[in-house]
Amino acid sequence: MLLVCGFVLFLSVSYSVTEEIDINHAFSLPSDDEPTPHEGGQVTVHVVPHTHDDVGWLKTVDQYYYGAREDIYRGGVQYIIDTVIEELLQDPKKTFIYVEIAFFKRWWEEQNEATRNKVRTLLKRKQFEFINAGYCMNDEASVHYAATIDQMGEGLRWLQKEVADGLEDDNGEKVTIMPTVAWQIDPFGHSSAHADLSAQMGLKGLFFARMHYQDYDKRKQTKDLEYNWILKGSNLFTGVLYRHYNAPPGFDFDRRGIAAPMVANKHSPEYNIPERVEDFVDYLNEQASHYRSGNIMLTMGGDFCYQNARKYFKNLDILMQYVNANSTKNGFKMVYSTPTRYMEAVLKGIGTMQNKTDDLFPYADGPQAYWTGYFTSRPTLKGYVRTCNGVLQTCKQLEALMPGKHSSETLRLAMGVAQHHDAVSGTSKQHVADDYSRRLAAGHTICESLINTALQQASNHASPLFSCRYLNESVCDVTSDGNASYNLVVYNPRIVAREEYIRIPLSHPHYRVLESHTGKTLQLEFIRTSRRTRDINPAAAPMEGIFLAHIPPLGWNSYLIQQSLIRTPAPLRSVSLKRGEPMFVDSKIYRLYFDLDTGAMTRIVNKLAGLSGVSDGLTQRFMEYASSTGTDADPQPSGAYIFRPMNDKADDLGDPILTDLIPGDQVTEIWQTFMKDWITQVTRVYYNKMYIEVEWTVGPIPMDYGREVITRYETSLHTNNTFYSDSNGREMVPRVLNYQPTWELNVTSPIAGNYYPVNTRARIQDTEPEGMQLTVLTDRSQGAASLHEGQLEFMVHRRILKDDKRGVAEPLNETANGRGLIARGRHWLYYSDKVSTHIHRDLGLDMFYPPTLAFGKGASVPGDPNNFHFTGPAHHYLNLLTMQRINSTAVLVRLENTLEKSEGGSGVIKVDLSTLFKGRNLANHQEMGLAADRDVKEVKDTDGDTSSNKIELKPFEIRTFELTFKESDDDNSTEFPFIKF
Repeated sequence: MLLVCGFVLFLSVSYSVTEEIDINHAFSLPSDDEPTPHEGGQVTVHVVPHTHDDVGWLKTVDQYYYGAREDIYRGGVQYIIDTVIEELLQDPKKTFIYVEIAFFKRWWEEQNEATRNKVRTLLKRKQFEFINAGYCMNDEASVHYAATIDQMGEGLRWLQKEVADGLEDDNGEKVTIMPTVAWQIDPFGHSSAHADLSAQMGLKGLFFARMHYQDYDKRKQTKDLEYNWILKGSNLFTGVLYRHYNAPPGFDFDRRGIAAPMVANKHSPEYNIPERVEDFVDYLNEQASHYRSGNIMLTMGGDFCYQNARKYFKNLDILMQYVNANSTKNGFKMVYSTPTRYMEAVLKGIGTMQNKTDDLFPYADGPQAYWTGYFTSRPTLKGYVRTCNGVLQTCKQLEALMPGKHSSETLRLAMGVAQHHDAVSGTSKQHVADDYSRRLAAGHTICESLINTALQQASNHASPLFSCRYLNESVCDVTSDGNASYNLVVYNPRIVAREEYIRIPLSHPHYRVLESHTGKTLQLEFIRTSRRTRDINPAAAPMEGIFLAHIPPLGWNSYLIQQSLIRTPAPLRSVSLKRGEPMFVDSKIYRLYFDLDTGAMTRIVNKLAGLSGVSDGLTQRFMEYASSTGTDADPQPSGAYIFRPMNDKADDLGDPILTDLIPGDQVTEIWQTFMKDWITQVTRVYYNKMYIEVEWTVGPIPMDYGREVITRYETSLHTNNTFYSDSNGREMVPRVLNYQPTWELNVTSPIAGNYYPVNTRARIQDTEPEGMQLTVLTDRSQGAASLHEGQLEFMVHRRILKDDKRGVAEPLNETANGRGLIARGRHWLYYSDKVSTHIHRDLGLDMFYPPTLAFGKGASVPGDPNNFHFTGPAHHYLNLLTMQRINSTAVLVRLENTLEKSEGGSGVIKVDLSTLFKGRNLANHQEMGLAADRDVKEVKDTDGDTSSNKIELKPFEIRTFELTFKESDDDNSTEFPFIKF
C-alpha cells in the first residue's frame, strides 16, 4: 500500500567512509586496508528483491495488471514479471520473490510453454521463489478465518497444481517450491488467529512491517524485533522489518527522480561512489544496532517495483560489489537471498528469542494516528463480503453434491480478491471499491444460478427457482406480484438440524404457508414494511410474512405460500403506547423492558438463569464522534484508515422515539427512530431464540462535519475495564482499557487507542463467579471498544470529509442513489450466565451460515425434505467449514471443532469419515495441511494412524481431508451427485 519503492534492511555492523576512494581505472574497488570495527565478525546481508503488488488500491486489479490509468499511479504488473524473469535468466546469482497469485495466475495463463519453462528453470535453481502465495495478501482485522483459509488455499492449491506438480531437477528428484514463510508486510495490524492459521498451513515464519510505534521503539532498543510467537497450537518465528519495506532515502532505483544512479566511473562528472556508499553505510550502521543475529535481511523493493528490472538490478549490483569488496573493513557480505534462507540462517544463530503471546492491535504510527477507523470503513462493502462468504459456502457445497453447468470459481476468485488488505478493509479509492463489489456481484449471480438449479433438481420442482437478493429491503420480485401461490425451498448449509424464522415480502396479508411434503399449515404472521424501508427502496413490498421453518442438516425443506380462501384480518398495526407506563416484551428466553417516556431499552432478564431469572440493566443508545480535521499541534485528521475523534467523548444523538410496538406469537418488533430518521432501529424478540436481534439503519449521515457513528450498550455488569473481542471469528481475546500485555503503553489517544477489530462478536462479563455475560454478535466486521465499566460500543458507520494522508488521497465520503450511503446491519444480543457462554459459538455459526432461500412461482408439489444422506454426528459444535468439489470423484472437506477449551471444550468430537454420507463408499482419504496444498505430515507431526477413517477433533481444531469415493453397489457411476434423483 505504501507509495515509496525501495528496500529495508536487517543487519548488524558499524562502518563509515571518510576518505576518497582511489580508483586507478573505471571500476576500481575500494581499499580494504582498514580493519573492521564490527565486534561480532562478518555479517551476512541477505538481499531480497521483491515487489509488493496490491490487488487493488489506487487502481483496480485490471488497471494495476495492465498498467492502465497512469494518471493515478505508474504500475503494470505484467511488465514487472516480464522483466524480472528475463533478468534472472541472465545471472544465476540473482533472486526474486513473488507473493500475489491473483496477478501471477493471470500472467501465467497468458504465457506460452517456452516462457513457462523459463520460470520452471528459475524455480528449480531457487532464483525465483513464491512467498506466502495466497490469492492476495489479506487483511488481518476485517477478514473471517473461513475467508482467509479459502483465499490462501485458492492461491496455494493453484500453485501446487499448475506450477509445482511434477517439477523435478536434472537428477529426476522432486523439487519443492511451496512456500514456508508468511509475508504480511502491508496489513495494518496482525492477529493471533491469522498467525495460527499460517502455521497450520505449513508456514514456519512470518515477516511484517507495521507495529505500534511505541512497541517498535522498545523492541529496537532491546533488539527484539525478531521473536517467537506462541499461538494456540504452534509457534511461529516472527520478524519485524526495519522502517517498513522500502528503500532508505535516496536508494530507490525504480522510480524517476527519487534515487541517483550508482556511477562508478571516476572520470565521469556524475561519479558518486564515495558519498553514495557513505550514505548507504550510515543507514546500515543505524539499523545494525537493533538486531542481534549474524544475518540480516535487506528487502529490496516496494510497491510495484521492478517495472525496469534491468535498471534496478544493475544499480544494486554496483552497490553490492563495492560493499563486498571492502567486507574486511565494513564487516558485510551481501548475497542475493530470500526470506526463507534468511529465516533458516537466523534460527541457526540467534539463540534465545523473546516469546510473545498477544496480537498486534491496534496499530499506530503516531500519537494521534491510530489505524482503527478502517475496522468500520465502508460498512456496506464489509457486509456484502460477509454475505458473499455465506453464499460461497452454500455454492461450493451444492457444486460438490450436485454439479451442473455452473461453477463456484468466479465467486471464489472474487472473494479471494476481496480479502486483500485494501479491499474488505475499506481503504481503497471509491472506484476500486466499486470494482470489488462488481466482481463479487458477478460471482454471486453465477452462484445463485448454481444454487437455484441444484435445489430445483434436488427438491423436484417443476418450475425454475430464483433468488431474492434484497430481502433486507423487503424486496422479492417473485413474491410481491400478488400471484395466487409461490413455492419456497429453504436450504441449511450447517450439519445440524435448525429451526429458523423466514421472512417473505408479500403484496397483501391473505396468504397461508404449508409444509409441502406434509400439507401441514404453519403459523404465518404479518408485519407491515416500515416507512424507512420504503424510503430506502421504493420497490419494497407493503408487508412481510414470517413463519418458522424446520430444516434438516445439510439439506432442504419446501414450503407452499398460497392465497387463503378465508380472508381474516391480519395484525399489521402496532398496539397503542401509553407514556409513563412500564413496558416489557416477553419471549421463552427473555424479558426486555423499555421506558416509554424516553423510548429506550432499560433492562434485560434471562428467564433460564436461576430459579426466577437473572436481570441486569441494559440500555442502548446511538452516539457519534466528530471527526478531527487536525490541530495546530498535530495536523493528523481522521480518515479511511485512521480514527481520530475531535473530543475525548462521544456526543449523544438523543433519546430514541419508540414509534411502534408490533406484538406477535412468534416475534415482537419494537421500532425506534433517532435524529429525524437518519438513524432508525428495529428490535426483534423471537419467541424461542437465544438472541435478541437489533437491526440498525444509519444514513445518510449529514455532511456538516465528519461523523463516526456508534451504538453503545450499557449494562450494570462489573467488567473490570475488560472486554473480549474475537480474532477473525476464532479465539476470544481479552482487551483491557489503556493496557497492552507485553509492553508499557503511553496513552495518547484514549478513544481510538482502545478500539479493536471485531469480526463476528464481542463480549463483556461480570467479574463475579455467579455473574452474567453479554455477547454481541455482528453480521460484518466493525470496530469496538469498552471505554467505561459495563459498556460495549460498536462503530457502525463513518462519513469523513478529509483524507488522512496515508495514500488514498480521497475522503471517506460514500454516496449511493444521489445521497449519502445508508447502511443497514444486525446485532444479535446473547445474555446469559457465564456457564452458558459457549452458546455464542452455535449462534455465531447460525449467523455466518444463514439459510439459503430459493423462490418459485406456481403450486408444484415437491418431494420430501432431504439432507443428501448426511449421517455425520449431530454435534452443535462440529462445523463443516469447507465442502468443495475437486473432481468427479473427490471432494475437499474441512471439519472443525468450534469450541475453545476455555469455553468448556474439554472433549473431542469423533467422526467416521466413511459414514459421513450414507450410500457413498469412501475409497480413501488423505489428510492435508490447512490450505490443502500439501500433506499434513509436511505441516506437523501427526499422532496415530493417519490412514484410519475414524478421526478425532480436539477443541478448536480444524482438520482438512481430500475424500475420494468409489462406485456404490447401487450406482454404476463414479460421478457426483452423491445421490441420484
